[in-house]
Amino acid sequence: MNEQEYNIKNLSGHKTVLGFSGGVDSVVLVMLLLKEFKIRPYLLHVNYGLREESYDDAKWCKWFADEFRLELKVFNVSKEKLPAKNIQGWARDLRYSWFKEEAQKLGAEAIFTAHHLDDRRETFLMNALRGSGLTGITGMSNQEVIRPLKNWSKQEIVDYAQRYELPWREDASNATLKYTRNKVRLLLPEVLAKVEPRWQGGLRKTIDNLERDRGLLLGFIEDFKEQYLVHSDGEDIISFGSWMERDYAHNLLYRVCTGVDSRLSFEEIGHVLRGPSGQRTEGRTHMLVKDREAFILTKRYTKDENSYLIETHEDLKQLPFHLELKKTPRAKIEFDPKFEWLNMQSISFPFTLRIWKPGDVFRPLGMNGTKKVADFLNNNQVPRHRKDKVYVLEKQGVIYWVLGHRISEEAKVVESDEFAYLAVIN
Repeated sequence: MNEQEYNIKNLSGHKTVLGFSGGVDSVVLVMLLLKEFKIRPYLLHVNYGLREESYDDAKWCKWFADEFRLELKVFNVSKEKLPAKNIQGWARDLRYSWFKEEAQKLGAEAIFTAHHLDDRRETFLMNALRGSGLTGITGMSNQEVIRPLKNWSKQEIVDYAQRYELPWREDASNATLKYTRNKVRLLLPEVLAKVEPRWQGGLRKTIDNLERDRGLLLGFIEDFKEQYLVHSDGEDIISFGSWMERDYAHNLLYRVCTGVDSRLSFEEIGHVLRGPSGQRTEGRTHMLVKDREAFILTKRYTKDENSYLIETHEDLKQLPFHLELKKTPRAKIEFDPKFEWLNMQSISFPFTLRIWKPGDVFRPLGMNGTKKVADFLNNNQVPRHRKDKVYVLEKQGVIYWVLGHRISEEAKVVESDEFAYLAVIN
């Protein structure tokens, strides 16, 4: 018994879900689970409405479920949601998302799909032709899904169905050359057989080897992250270390970063790795920044160019962050680095809040002279990408507060003050 079979046997009597198309693959998987593993899966069928037979397929799936006393749920996709391009990719993402959602609702301990050996070969060839790396070339890397038929050929599945006289639905779209997968399935085997008659067995060995190597690589990356990566305040902080001197440093940093945002560029990540502090590159959702002692992977942002005139407490609600000024009696003031207290006379309405800009100066609390805000942030080692998010409170040309960092000498609370503002900022 292999590890997968052992894990499936342990699911007997537990709730599971199975992606069910009504085709021979999913029908055989249902019967295999029922007969061999004593598992009664909850069937999930997606009706994309892309073919005239789609609704008949859904009805047939309902008949099958009733016939074998299984529960079935059908997801009818609205035509308004259909994309103009890459329908197969969109459909794949949609059904896996729905499978996961339904599994969570049911408290299911496993998600089954009927992918088989021919699917794996086709996926490998498609990904190889598109230019894929080790972690993606074999496909089917979703660890939340169990594929009991992954080592069954299509012919073995059909033979099983015929031996037990199982019913199934034929999907007419499998015969069309409209989709890339069908072209690979229908056109390439004849050519490959002429080049290497034993190509199917060879390709299976190649895929198995690559899947083992992928597991090794992903395990190495996880070990690296445990040692060097810390997640803090929504950011991934990757510490400098001896790994930066290794030949694989560029690829390692790329693999870690693209695990968060796949659109980050391999070439640009190399520039950040070798560049000076402050060097950065942006992907689709995140950016990578080189700081003084670490690389920081953080969400992309647009610098706020607005200036907010605050005339009342109500105006604070217009800010893109939470700020509250709580009027507090002097007797209840607790001076502590965790709290920022502001002199109410200095911070009287109206005042302006905006992102700091070059040339801004203020008199930091505890200092006699003035200091440029830029120098103050540099001295406090604020990373470059965070500097772009630092706001100042300005009143009549004077900066009284660098938010989240330091108030000015003019804004400090003195003994004669009866009240002060406690600044609560997020």
